[in-house]
Amino acid sequence: MQKIVGLEDQMECNEVMHALILFIDNEIQDAVQVQTFQSHFEECLQCLTEMEHERQVLTRMKSLLADECCEQAPENLQIRIAQQTALLASQMFSPTQVITEYRRTETTINGETHIEIETTHEIRRDFPLS
Repeated sequence: MQKIVGLEDQMECNEVMHALILFIDNEIQDAVQVQTFQSHFEECLQCLTEMEHERQVLTRMKSLLADECCEQAPENLQIRIAQQTALLASQMFSPTQVITEYRRTETTINGETHIEIETTHEIRRDFPLS
């Protein structure tokens, strides 16, 4: 495993491989991370070769899919999907409910009192189906 020397944010080969598709698709917005990837590729021929291969495969797959999938979804379907996705995202980031129940049992036998307290916690995150 190769490590780049001299960069504050060093990357190892396995880290590069885990995020390779994000790099190829230009999904990494942080300029420092992009530079770290590029520096790694300059130093590591194995990762550079793998990146070029993955880029070719991804380009070919996109081309094949574009050739086969020329139909556009109706605009109202795209709008509904976007609305439902936004609704689900807002529900996912809503606060989690924590429900705590206490149960107290008091038993007296022959003048001796025994008190038992039970606590239960339920963590709930509801996603309505409507």
